[in-house]
Amino acid sequence: MLTLVAALLFLWPLLVYGHPGYIQDSAAYYKGGRAAVTFALDKIQHRDAPSSTVQTAAPAVPAFHPTKEGKPDVRGARAVSYSIAAYVFGAPNAQMLLLAAVQALAAGFVCAVTLLVFAGKARGLWWRLAVLAVATPIAFVSCLVIPDIFAGIVILVITLFATAYRHLSPGVRTVSALVAAAGIAFHASHLPIGVAMTLSAMAWMAFLIWKKEPVPRSQWAWVAAPFFFGAAAAVVLNLAAFGGPSLTGKRYPLTLARSIAEGPGKWYLERNCGHLKYAVCELYPHAVPSTINSFLWGPDGVKERATPKQMDRIRAEESDVVLAATRAYPLTEARLVGKSFARQLVLFSPGVGLEKRMVLDADQNPLLAHADFDPTWIKLVHLLSIAAVIGSLIVLYRRARHDHPIRPILALFVAGIVFNDAVCTYFSGVTDRYQARVIWLLPLLALAVLAQAARRGSAAPAASPE
Repeated sequence: MLTLVAALLFLWPLLVYGHPGYIQDSAAYYKGGRAAVTFALDKIQHRDAPSSTVQTAAPAVPAFHPTKEGKPDVRGARAVSYSIAAYVFGAPNAQMLLLAAVQALAAGFVCAVTLLVFAGKARGLWWRLAVLAVATPIAFVSCLVIPDIFAGIVILVITLFATAYRHLSPGVRTVSALVAAAGIAFHASHLPIGVAMTLSAMAWMAFLIWKKEPVPRSQWAWVAAPFFFGAAAAVVLNLAAFGGPSLTGKRYPLTLARSIAEGPGKWYLERNCGHLKYAVCELYPHAVPSTINSFLWGPDGVKERATPKQMDRIRAEESDVVLAATRAYPLTEARLVGKSFARQLVLFSPGVGLEKRMVLDADQNPLLAHADFDPTWIKLVHLLSIAAVIGSLIVLYRRARHDHPIRPILALFVAGIVFNDAVCTYFSGVTDRYQARVIWLLPLLALAVLAQAARRGSAAPAASPE
């Protein structure tokens, strides 16, 4: 029941704006899911695959054209798992209201579990969830139909498995692990965050063993389960969709685009493409587009100019080019990445995508159109979020000074927020929604420890490791 209450509270932006938040990726996920499901049904029913796929302006739409070898000929695609989810839960009419509801349920479940671990009972927790819904970005992120909300869920679940394992029933562990595993499979950036969180959680457990404190053997398996099953799902789905095992599939070269847009990548390529054999040099022997959007999605971008084989080469060579540019301009790269990292830590304004609405064209392809948009609620929630984060840090600092069991939970949350910042900054760029997807963890923990303090007769933190 607490999960349902939380989900309803997290869906309040739908009532205010009448639709979820959309970005171009939202339409791309839906069309990619439709293409994947159609391709799978064609295979199952032994039908000939369609000879062409309608393409629109939205980026990252996989066109599953089979090659002579029987493998789909794809330039680039978003995560197959979330694409399928976007299509399956695309009701009504590709508006993806159902997908937003599913995301709110997932976020509501892990938040309810966290509060119950600390408070011990559900009574009086609904208003804390209401505070979380209006004083943090979590409601807006849940209602944004891309997989952002699952970054915070992955961090939260692995932290709970590492620090509150005995307080979670087998059923709660199972549901939590499945939700976190899906989150890891839903986006390429969640994979390194999942790895970092898993290793950090295991380091804490190893520290407990070093201190001669008991750690159940099964706990190690549960901590590793989200990443193991999430990564396995990504590999299997990419194998089925693209004909080869891969963790990241046919992703677009965002890291290379970021390096080019910031300068080092562009300077390195333009000074050295005369003798380099990289695929990107074949496409741009003299000058590369200078922004992320123009390099990836523009009319002269790699999405339009590169063949599927060239895109495969660009993905394979991406790390070599970025690292070579870093070696060529190390001080500039360090300064730019450091500056971006610091900026990203404090940028978490919610409400992205609400200025758009989803419409279907004559061929039933989803497109984005302008929507009437009042930013008042977004500005208010942003101000409340800033106050909530500052207040949470004060509360958590004061509580952690006296309640030692809170320290590992807080440390893992902070580590997860830093990991998220580092991954997004280096592999993509700086934007408010990247930090908004995880910053709500701090107010959630502050509300949880305050609920714990309110328990009469509480002598020790409920979430203390045993």
